[in-house]
Amino acid sequence: MKIGFITSHINQSTQWNWFSDELLKRGVPHIHIIINETYPLLADDLKKMGVKVYYLPHKHFYHFFINFIKVCYILKKNKISLVHTELPYGNLVGLISAWFCGIKMRVSTCGNTTWAFDYNNKKQKMIDKITYFLSKKVIALTEEAKSFLIKNYQIPESKLTIIHHSLKSDEYIFTDDNRVEKLRNELNLETDVFIIGMVARFEFWKGHIFAIEAFRKLLMEYPNVRMLIFGSKGESFNSVLRYIQNYDLQDHIIYKGFVSDNIALFKLFDVHVHIPINSESETFGINIMEGMISGCAQILTLSGISCFTARDEENCLVVPYSNTEAVYLALKRMISDPGLRKRLGEKAREDALKYFQYSDKVQKHLELYEELRKELSK
Repeated sequence: MKIGFITSHINQSTQWNWFSDELLKRGVPHIHIIINETYPLLADDLKKMGVKVYYLPHKHFYHFFINFIKVCYILKKNKISLVHTELPYGNLVGLISAWFCGIKMRVSTCGNTTWAFDYNNKKQKMIDKITYFLSKKVIALTEEAKSFLIKNYQIPESKLTIIHHSLKSDEYIFTDDNRVEKLRNELNLETDVFIIGMVARFEFWKGHIFAIEAFRKLLMEYPNVRMLIFGSKGESFNSVLRYIQNYDLQDHIIYKGFVSDNIALFKLFDVHVHIPINSESETFGINIMEGMISGCAQILTLSGISCFTARDEENCLVVPYSNTEAVYLALKRMISDPGLRKRLGEKAREDALKYFQYSDKVQKHLELYEELRKELSK
């Protein structure tokens, strides 16, 4: 079995790096096709491992037809027997190409469960429907995502499998303080400031505004706090930026798209905030998992994987949706009680080591591929 992974809308991805690394160790042949507006750093990371990578630009609508032809050629040339796709154009181009080439083993990962509904995006709904129709198996990242797909897309339960994201825990548990200090210097942060972190793409449902409003209120009482926001520029980026400027918060809130050491990032935070506005918008929440394994105290709403992992007052503080006052009060508790932060962080790390072993994720994928092969060979 030779696998062709096809994805889009991506720049860097530790998950894909780890996944390919594990497959190489197990002797599983595979290639990556990345359909993106710009050349992704992920391509170079994979090439360094010895993985064959194809980058296909997608900047205009007509690129769909060009990339369809190119993907068909690549699949045939590399004698791919199973195609696994993820994210909108990766799914659309990848699955149509695989179907056209007669590749029966077709798997997709649902990494954006509610986008089409959040924005009433008819084009995205169409892409999703084509994706789930052409997929022989669909991977949902959580039980909530699976339920959403059954309810809104009428996908048969037999077609769905839940496989969580996972982490290589040993990479997140380290004692090298120099890595944290290097990152602190990169961000020009004083050593005595209290750091509130938020790692989330700029979409309205991620709750940036509620976190920033709570921070603004907190700043009036604790002038030595700073907020760091990391994430790609989505639909709400400009409105969030205007809010920061309107309230003259530029000196207190630092925005960066990406940093050089994402693993050290959660060690730098005193507290991490992730507060999507409902239970269904967040498909998974890798940042929640990263915060847990790093032993970082977190303030969360119940969305994505936190519906499964979060236990209020035990391994995090849980706040209601879209509630600035609750976020403010939770932050105030975190600042004034270092013991609380330490206890929540330690318990979160303990739970993460139980829930998110990376070898389990890879094994579940390989078992799914083998299950599909057997089903189609009957």
